[in-house]
Amino acid sequence: MTGRARTWTEADGTHIDVRGLPPPQPLVQILRLVAQVPDDVSVTVHHDRDPQLLYPELAEIGWHAERIDGEPGEVRLRLARVT
Repeated sequence: MTGRARTWTEADGTHIDVRGLPPPQPLVQILRLVAQVPDDVSVTVHHDRDPQLLYPELAEIGWHAERIDGEPGEVRLRLARVT
C-alpha cells in the first residue's frame, strides 16, 4: 500500500509534504498537484531528499524549482510556473 502526501494551503501558496513516501510516489504526487493548481499559485514541497528526477519533469511542463530554507534534514523547494 502506498502512502499519501499531506497537502495544505497557506498565504504563500499550496504545500505538499512527501517525506517518508517510497519512490516514485513523491514524484507522482508532486506532478499531480502542480497539474491541478491555478497558474498563479506556487507550490512548496517538503521532501527528505533532493528530488533529482523531478527537475526535468517540471521543466518539461513549464515549471521551475528553487531550493528554500526548511527544517533541519528537510529539502524544501518552491515550485512556480515559468513566466
